[in-house]
Amino acid sequence: MTRAERLQEMERIYTQHQGGLTDIEMAERLEVDRTTVYRDRIELTTHMPVVEVEGEPGRFKIDRMRYLSSIRVNLAEALALYLAARRMSRHTRTNQPHVVSALEKLAVALKQPMTERLVRAASAVAQQNPDPVRVAVMETLARGWAERIKVRITHTALGSKRAMTYTISPYLIEPSLWSDGAYVIGHSDVHNDLATFKIERIEHASLTTERFTIPEDFDEQELLRFAWGIWYSDKEPVTVKLKFTGREAVTRLKESIWHPQQQPLVDTGDGGCIWTAPVAEWQEMLPWIRGWGADVEVVEPKELREALQSEAKRLARLYGVASAAQDPAFTRVLRLWGKTGKMPRDFHPAVFHMLDVGHVARELLSDRASPRWRRVLADALGTDAATLADWLP
Repeated sequence: MTRAERLQEMERIYTQHQGGLTDIEMAERLEVDRTTVYRDRIELTTHMPVVEVEGEPGRFKIDRMRYLSSIRVNLAEALALYLAARRMSRHTRTNQPHVVSALEKLAVALKQPMTERLVRAASAVAQQNPDPVRVAVMETLARGWAERIKVRITHTALGSKRAMTYTISPYLIEPSLWSDGAYVIGHSDVHNDLATFKIERIEHASLTTERFTIPEDFDEQELLRFAWGIWYSDKEPVTVKLKFTGREAVTRLKESIWHPQQQPLVDTGDGGCIWTAPVAEWQEMLPWIRGWGADVEVVEPKELREALQSEAKRLARLYGVASAAQDPAFTRVLRLWGKTGKMPRDFHPAVFHMLDVGHVARELLSDRASPRWRRVLADALGTDAATLADWLP
Protein backbone atom coordinates (compact mmCIF):
# COMPACT_ATOMS: atom_id res chain seq x y z
CA MET A 1 0.00 0.00 0.00
CA THR A 2 0.99 3.59 -0.52
CA ARG A 3 1.31 5.80 2.54
CA ALA A 4 -2.06 7.41 1.79
CA GLU A 5 -3.67 3.96 1.64
CA ARG A 6 -1.96 2.94 4.89
CA LEU A 7 -3.21 6.06 6.67
CA GLN A 8 -6.74 5.37 5.50
CA GLU A 9 -6.50 1.74 6.63
CA MET A 10 -5.06 2.77 10.02
CA GLU A 11 -7.99 5.15 10.49
CA ARG A 12 -10.42 2.32 9.83
CA ILE A 13 -8.64 -0.12 12.17
CA TYR A 14 -8.27 2.37 15.02
CA THR A 15 -11.93 3.24 14.71
CA GLN A 16 -13.05 -0.39 14.95
CA HIS A 17 -10.77 -1.33 17.87
CA GLN A 18 -11.76 0.94 20.73
CA GLY A 19 -9.63 -1.10 23.11
CA GLY A 20 -6.64 0.31 21.27
CA LEU A 21 -3.65 -1.22 19.44
CA THR A 22 0.08 -1.00 19.97
CA ASP A 23 2.35 -0.05 17.08
CA ILE A 24 3.54 -3.66 16.90
CA GLU A 25 -0.05 -4.96 16.63
CA MET A 26 -0.83 -2.39 13.94
CA ALA A 27 2.37 -3.31 12.06
CA GLU A 28 1.31 -6.96 12.03
CA ARG A 29 -2.07 -6.05 10.58
CA LEU A 30 -0.57 -3.84 7.87
CA GLU A 31 2.38 -6.19 7.26
CA VAL A 32 4.94 -3.42 7.68
CA ASP A 33 7.62 -2.71 10.28
CA ARG A 34 7.01 -0.95 13.58
CA THR A 35 8.98 2.16 12.55
CA THR A 36 6.70 2.71 9.55
CA VAL A 37 3.62 2.46 11.75
CA TYR A 38 5.14 4.91 14.24
CA ARG A 39 5.79 7.53 11.53
CA ASP A 40 2.33 6.98 10.00
CA ARG A 41 0.64 7.28 13.40
CA ILE A 42 2.36 10.61 14.05
CA GLU A 43 1.18 11.80 10.62
CA LEU A 44 -2.36 10.54 11.27
CA THR A 45 -2.44 12.42 14.58
CA THR A 46 -2.15 15.75 12.73
CA HIS A 47 -5.68 15.43 11.35
CA MET A 48 -7.27 12.62 13.42
CA PRO A 49 -7.95 12.45 17.20
CA VAL A 50 -5.55 9.54 17.82
CA VAL A 51 -5.06 9.26 21.59
CA GLU A 52 -3.35 6.93 24.02
CA VAL A 53 -5.68 4.57 25.88
CA GLU A 54 -6.07 5.75 29.46
CA GLY A 55 -4.08 3.57 31.84
CA GLU A 56 -2.43 1.58 29.02
CA PRO A 57 0.72 3.34 27.77
CA GLY A 58 1.75 2.46 24.22
CA ARG A 59 -1.78 1.52 23.14
CA PHE A 60 -3.57 3.91 20.82
CA LYS A 61 -7.11 4.44 19.52
CA ILE A 62 -9.24 7.11 17.86
CA ASP A 63 -11.33 9.19 20.26
CA ARG A 64 -14.83 8.55 18.94
CA MET A 65 -16.24 11.58 20.77
CA ARG A 66 -14.09 13.85 18.56
CA TYR A 67 -13.89 11.72 15.43
CA LEU A 68 -15.21 13.18 12.19
CA SER A 69 -15.81 10.66 9.42
CA SER A 70 -16.43 11.39 5.76
CA ILE A 71 -18.86 9.56 3.51
CA ARG A 72 -19.51 9.51 -0.21
CA VAL A 73 -22.95 8.39 -1.37
CA ASN A 74 -24.84 8.18 -4.63
CA LEU A 75 -28.31 9.68 -5.11
CA ALA A 76 -30.28 6.64 -3.95
CA GLU A 77 -28.05 6.21 -0.87
CA ALA A 78 -28.41 9.91 -0.14
CA LEU A 79 -32.20 9.57 -0.20
CA ALA A 80 -32.05 6.68 2.29
CA LEU A 81 -29.95 8.76 4.69
CA TYR A 82 -32.17 11.79 4.14
CA LEU A 83 -35.33 9.89 5.10
CA ALA A 84 -33.69 8.55 8.26
CA ALA A 85 -32.42 12.00 9.20
CA ARG A 86 -35.81 13.61 8.56
CA ARG A 87 -37.47 11.06 10.81
CA MET A 88 -34.96 11.82 13.54
CA SER A 89 -35.54 15.55 13.19
CA ARG A 90 -39.31 15.15 13.46
CA HIS A 91 -38.98 12.93 16.53
CA THR A 92 -36.66 15.34 18.34
CA ARG A 93 -38.87 17.51 20.54
CA THR A 94 -36.11 19.33 22.43
CA ASN A 95 -32.97 21.20 21.47
CA GLN A 96 -30.40 18.43 21.07
CA PRO A 97 -27.08 20.00 19.94
CA HIS A 98 -25.68 16.68 18.72
CA VAL A 99 -28.76 16.09 16.55
CA VAL A 100 -28.42 19.60 15.13
CA SER A 101 -24.74 19.18 14.26
CA ALA A 102 -25.31 15.69 12.84
CA LEU A 103 -28.05 16.98 10.55
CA GLU A 104 -25.89 19.89 9.39
CA LYS A 105 -22.90 17.66 8.66
CA LEU A 106 -25.01 15.08 6.88
CA ALA A 107 -26.56 17.82 4.78
CA VAL A 108 -23.12 18.65 3.37
CA ALA A 109 -22.69 15.06 2.14
CA LEU A 110 -26.08 14.92 0.40
CA LYS A 111 -27.43 16.55 -2.71
CA GLN A 112 -30.04 19.20 -3.42
CA PRO A 113 -32.87 19.53 -2.56
CA MET A 114 -32.04 17.21 0.36
CA THR A 115 -29.27 19.46 1.65
CA GLU A 116 -31.54 22.47 1.98
CA ARG A 117 -34.27 20.48 3.71
CA LEU A 118 -31.88 19.02 6.30
CA VAL A 119 -30.41 22.45 7.06
CA ARG A 120 -33.96 23.68 7.74
CA ALA A 121 -34.64 20.63 9.90
CA ALA A 122 -31.47 21.30 11.93
CA SER A 123 -32.57 24.89 12.43
CA ALA A 124 -36.01 23.76 13.63
CA VAL A 125 -34.46 21.39 16.19
CA ALA A 126 -32.14 24.15 17.43
CA GLN A 127 -35.18 26.34 18.18
CA GLN A 128 -36.73 23.76 20.54
CA ASN A 129 -36.46 24.12 24.32
CA PRO A 130 -33.13 22.80 25.64
CA ASP A 131 -32.90 19.60 27.69
CA PRO A 132 -29.36 19.42 29.14
CA VAL A 133 -30.14 16.30 31.20
CA ARG A 134 -31.16 14.36 28.09
CA VAL A 135 -28.04 15.53 26.26
CA ALA A 136 -25.75 14.48 29.11
CA VAL A 137 -27.41 11.06 29.41
CA MET A 138 -27.11 10.40 25.67
CA GLU A 139 -23.44 11.44 25.65
CA THR A 140 -22.64 9.12 28.55
CA LEU A 141 -24.51 6.15 27.09
CA ALA A 142 -22.90 6.69 23.68
CA ARG A 143 -19.42 6.68 25.17
CA GLY A 144 -20.14 3.68 27.38
CA TRP A 145 -21.49 1.74 24.40
CA ALA A 146 -18.64 2.70 22.05
CA GLU A 147 -15.81 2.20 24.53
CA ARG A 148 -17.31 -0.80 26.40
CA ILE A 149 -17.47 0.98 29.77
CA LYS A 150 -20.16 0.14 32.32
CA VAL A 151 -22.59 2.97 33.10
CA ARG A 152 -24.36 3.76 36.36
CA ILE A 153 -27.85 5.08 35.73
CA THR A 154 -30.75 6.38 37.82
CA HIS A 155 -33.97 5.21 36.20
CA THR A 156 -37.66 5.45 37.09
CA ALA A 157 -39.72 2.61 35.68
CA LEU A 158 -43.18 3.27 34.28
CA GLY A 159 -45.68 3.19 37.13
CA SER A 160 -42.97 3.32 39.81
CA LYS A 161 -43.00 6.09 42.43
CA ARG A 162 -39.24 6.21 42.98
CA ALA A 163 -36.07 5.94 40.95
CA MET A 164 -33.60 3.09 41.24
CA THR A 165 -29.88 2.94 40.55
CA TYR A 166 -28.46 0.31 38.20
CA THR A 167 -25.03 -0.48 36.82
CA ILE A 168 -25.47 -1.60 33.25
CA SER A 169 -23.33 -2.83 30.39
CA PRO A 170 -24.86 -1.17 27.32
CA TYR A 171 -24.95 -3.81 24.60
CA LEU A 172 -27.33 -1.94 22.32
CA ILE A 173 -29.02 1.44 21.91
CA GLU A 174 -32.21 1.00 19.92
CA PRO A 175 -34.93 3.42 18.74
CA SER A 176 -38.59 2.65 19.26
CA LEU A 177 -40.49 1.78 16.08
CA TRP A 178 -43.78 3.33 17.22
CA SER A 179 -42.71 6.46 19.10
CA ASP A 180 -39.90 8.98 19.44
CA GLY A 181 -38.37 7.08 22.37
CA ALA A 182 -35.04 5.27 22.51
CA TYR A 183 -33.90 2.38 24.67
CA VAL A 184 -30.66 0.95 26.02
CA ILE A 185 -30.44 -2.83 26.33
CA GLY A 186 -27.72 -4.54 28.32
CA HIS A 187 -26.75 -6.54 31.37
CA SER A 188 -28.04 -5.08 34.64
CA ASP A 189 -26.50 -5.76 38.03
CA VAL A 190 -29.91 -5.58 39.74
CA HIS A 191 -31.61 -7.99 37.34
CA ASN A 192 -28.46 -10.10 36.87
CA ASP A 193 -29.69 -10.51 33.33
CA LEU A 194 -30.50 -8.54 30.21
CA ALA A 195 -32.73 -5.54 30.90
CA THR A 196 -34.24 -2.73 28.85
CA PHE A 197 -34.35 0.89 29.97
CA LYS A 198 -36.14 3.75 28.25
CA ILE A 199 -33.58 6.54 27.89
CA GLU A 200 -36.20 9.26 28.45
CA ARG A 201 -36.76 7.84 31.96
CA ILE A 202 -33.06 7.94 32.90
CA GLU A 203 -32.51 10.89 35.23
CA HIS A 204 -28.73 10.62 35.52
CA ALA A 205 -25.93 8.59 33.95
CA SER A 206 -22.24 8.37 34.77
CA LEU A 207 -19.34 6.23 33.57
CA THR A 208 -17.73 3.74 35.91
CA THR A 209 -14.14 2.54 35.78
CA GLU A 210 -15.16 -1.01 34.92
CA ARG A 211 -15.11 -2.35 31.36
CA PHE A 212 -17.23 -5.08 29.82
CA THR A 213 -17.35 -7.27 26.75
CA ILE A 214 -20.44 -8.01 24.72
CA PRO A 215 -21.08 -11.78 24.71
CA GLU A 216 -20.45 -13.43 21.37
CA ASP A 217 -23.91 -15.00 21.43
CA PHE A 218 -25.64 -11.61 21.83
CA ASP A 219 -27.62 -11.13 18.62
CA GLU A 220 -30.02 -8.18 18.54
CA GLN A 221 -31.74 -9.52 15.43
CA GLU A 222 -32.61 -12.75 17.22
CA LEU A 223 -33.38 -10.96 20.49
CA LEU A 224 -35.94 -8.65 18.85
CA ARG A 225 -37.14 -11.19 16.29
CA PHE A 226 -40.66 -11.42 17.72
CA ALA A 227 -40.75 -8.02 19.44
CA TRP A 228 -43.49 -5.68 18.30
CA GLY A 229 -41.33 -2.74 19.27
CA ILE A 230 -38.69 -3.23 21.92
CA TRP A 231 -40.17 -5.82 24.32
CA TYR A 232 -38.66 -9.28 24.06
CA SER A 233 -39.36 -12.43 26.07
CA ASP A 234 -37.79 -15.78 26.87
CA LYS A 235 -41.20 -17.40 26.50
CA GLU A 236 -42.68 -18.71 23.29
CA PRO A 237 -44.24 -15.94 21.18
CA VAL A 238 -48.01 -15.52 21.26
CA THR A 239 -49.97 -15.74 18.02
CA VAL A 240 -51.95 -12.55 17.50
CA LYS A 241 -54.80 -12.76 15.01
CA LEU A 242 -56.72 -9.66 13.96
CA LYS A 243 -59.69 -9.27 11.63
CA PHE A 244 -59.69 -6.04 9.61
CA THR A 245 -62.79 -4.65 7.92
CA GLY A 246 -63.47 -1.55 5.86
CA ARG A 247 -61.95 -0.78 2.49
CA GLU A 248 -59.65 2.03 3.66
CA ALA A 249 -58.35 0.11 6.67
CA VAL A 250 -57.63 -2.99 4.59
CA THR A 251 -55.89 -0.88 1.94
CA ARG A 252 -53.68 0.79 4.56
CA LEU A 253 -52.92 -2.57 6.13
CA LYS A 254 -51.74 -4.06 2.84
CA GLU A 255 -49.45 -1.10 2.08
CA SER A 256 -46.92 -2.00 4.78
CA ILE A 257 -45.20 -4.89 6.50
CA TRP A 258 -46.13 -4.26 10.13
CA HIS A 259 -44.09 -7.06 11.70
CA PRO A 260 -41.12 -8.98 10.27
CA GLN A 261 -42.72 -12.32 11.21
CA GLN A 262 -46.25 -11.57 10.03
CA GLN A 263 -47.92 -14.26 7.93
CA PRO A 264 -49.51 -13.66 4.51
CA LEU A 265 -52.83 -11.86 4.78
CA VAL A 266 -55.94 -13.99 4.35
CA ASP A 267 -58.95 -12.43 2.62
CA THR A 268 -62.26 -13.11 4.36
CA GLY A 269 -64.42 -12.82 1.23
CA ASP A 270 -66.41 -9.85 2.52
CA GLY A 271 -63.77 -7.23 1.76
CA GLY A 272 -61.89 -7.80 5.02
CA CYS A 273 -58.78 -9.79 5.83
CA ILE A 274 -57.08 -11.67 8.67
CA TRP A 275 -53.67 -10.46 9.92
CA THR A 276 -51.56 -12.93 11.92
CA ALA A 277 -48.13 -12.72 13.52
CA PRO A 278 -46.21 -14.30 16.44
CA VAL A 279 -45.48 -11.54 18.96
CA ALA A 280 -43.33 -11.63 22.08
CA GLU A 281 -45.55 -9.31 24.17
CA TRP A 282 -49.03 -8.50 22.89
CA GLN A 283 -49.44 -5.66 25.44
CA GLU A 284 -47.00 -3.62 23.37
CA MET A 285 -49.45 -3.77 20.46
CA LEU A 286 -52.34 -2.09 22.30
CA PRO A 287 -51.66 1.50 21.07
CA TRP A 288 -51.38 0.28 17.48
CA ILE A 289 -54.59 -1.73 17.67
CA ARG A 290 -56.43 1.18 19.30
CA GLY A 291 -55.41 3.37 16.39
CA TRP A 292 -57.51 1.30 13.97
CA GLY A 293 -60.67 1.86 16.00
CA ALA A 294 -63.68 -0.24 15.02
CA ASP A 295 -61.97 -1.36 11.79
CA VAL A 296 -60.15 -4.14 13.64
CA GLU A 297 -61.37 -6.98 15.85
CA VAL A 298 -59.08 -9.10 18.01
CA VAL A 299 -59.67 -12.77 17.25
CA GLU A 300 -56.89 -14.14 19.49
CA PRO A 301 -55.35 -14.41 21.99
CA LYS A 302 -58.21 -14.41 24.46
CA GLU A 303 -56.37 -12.12 26.91
CA LEU A 304 -55.83 -9.45 24.26
CA ARG A 305 -59.47 -9.62 23.20
CA GLU A 306 -60.63 -9.25 26.80
CA ALA A 307 -58.30 -6.28 27.32
CA LEU A 308 -59.85 -4.50 24.31
CA GLN A 309 -63.36 -5.41 25.48
CA SER A 310 -62.71 -3.83 28.87
CA GLU A 311 -61.31 -0.73 27.23
CA ALA A 312 -64.30 -0.48 24.89
CA LYS A 313 -66.61 -0.53 27.91
CA ARG A 314 -64.62 2.22 29.60
CA LEU A 315 -64.78 4.31 26.44
CA ALA A 316 -68.53 3.77 26.22
CA ARG A 317 -68.97 5.05 29.77
CA LEU A 318 -66.54 7.92 29.18
CA TYR A 319 -68.47 9.20 26.17
CA GLY A 320 -71.90 8.43 27.64
CA VAL A 321 -72.70 5.64 25.19
CA ALA A 322 -73.36 2.91 27.78
CA SER A 323 -76.64 2.91 29.71
CA ALA A 324 -76.86 2.30 33.44
CA ALA A 325 -78.00 -1.27 32.88
CA GLN A 326 -74.76 -1.94 30.94
CA ASP A 327 -72.55 -0.65 33.73
CA PRO A 328 -70.66 -3.51 35.44
CA ALA A 329 -71.20 -1.91 38.86
CA PHE A 330 -74.95 -1.77 38.22
CA THR A 331 -74.89 -5.44 37.18
CA ARG A 332 -73.17 -6.44 40.42
CA VAL A 333 -75.76 -4.55 42.47
CA LEU A 334 -78.50 -6.17 40.42
CA ARG A 335 -77.18 -9.63 41.21
CA LEU A 336 -76.93 -8.89 44.91
CA TRP A 337 -80.19 -7.01 45.50
CA GLY A 338 -82.60 -7.90 42.76
CA LYS A 339 -83.55 -10.28 39.96
CA THR A 340 -84.74 -9.72 36.44
CA GLY A 341 -88.10 -10.92 35.26
CA LYS A 342 -88.81 -12.96 32.18
CA MET A 343 -88.97 -9.89 29.97
CA PRO A 344 -85.77 -7.81 29.42
CA ARG A 345 -87.27 -4.69 30.98
CA ASP A 346 -88.92 -6.46 33.94
CA PHE A 347 -87.28 -5.97 37.32
CA HIS A 348 -88.25 -7.68 40.57
CA PRO A 349 -86.46 -6.54 43.77
CA ALA A 350 -84.83 -9.37 45.69
CA VAL A 351 -86.58 -8.51 48.95
CA PHE A 352 -89.99 -8.88 47.28
CA HIS A 353 -88.83 -12.12 45.70
CA MET A 354 -87.87 -13.55 49.11
CA LEU A 355 -91.23 -12.55 50.59
CA ASP A 356 -92.99 -14.26 47.68
CA VAL A 357 -90.98 -17.43 48.22
CA GLY A 358 -91.85 -17.42 51.92
CA HIS A 359 -95.53 -16.95 51.18
CA VAL A 360 -95.55 -19.82 48.68
CA ALA A 361 -93.70 -22.08 51.15
CA ARG A 362 -96.20 -21.30 53.89
CA GLU A 363 -99.09 -22.15 51.61
CA LEU A 364 -97.48 -25.42 50.54
CA LEU A 365 -97.04 -26.42 54.19
CA SER A 366 -100.53 -25.41 55.25
CA ASP A 367 -103.42 -27.82 55.80
CA ARG A 368 -104.96 -26.60 52.55
CA ALA A 369 -102.06 -27.93 50.46
CA SER A 370 -101.62 -31.47 49.28
CA PRO A 371 -99.49 -33.69 51.59
CA ARG A 372 -97.41 -34.55 48.54
CA TRP A 373 -95.84 -31.07 48.54
CA ARG A 374 -94.77 -31.49 52.14
CA ARG A 375 -93.04 -34.77 51.40
CA VAL A 376 -91.23 -33.33 48.33
CA LEU A 377 -90.00 -30.27 50.26
CA ALA A 378 -89.03 -32.39 53.28
CA ASP A 379 -87.02 -34.78 51.10
CA ALA A 380 -85.26 -31.86 49.38
CA LEU A 381 -84.22 -30.36 52.74
CA GLY A 382 -83.41 -33.69 54.42
CA THR A 383 -86.05 -33.51 57.15
CA ASP A 384 -89.68 -34.55 57.72
CA ALA A 385 -93.00 -32.83 57.13
CA ALA A 386 -93.71 -32.34 60.83
CA THR A 387 -90.47 -30.42 61.34
CA LEU A 388 -91.24 -28.26 58.33
CA ALA A 389 -94.60 -27.41 59.83
CA ASP A 390 -92.85 -26.16 62.98
CA TRP A 391 -90.56 -23.90 60.93
CA LEU A 392 -93.41 -21.92 59.40
CA PRO A 393 -96.25 -20.81 61.73
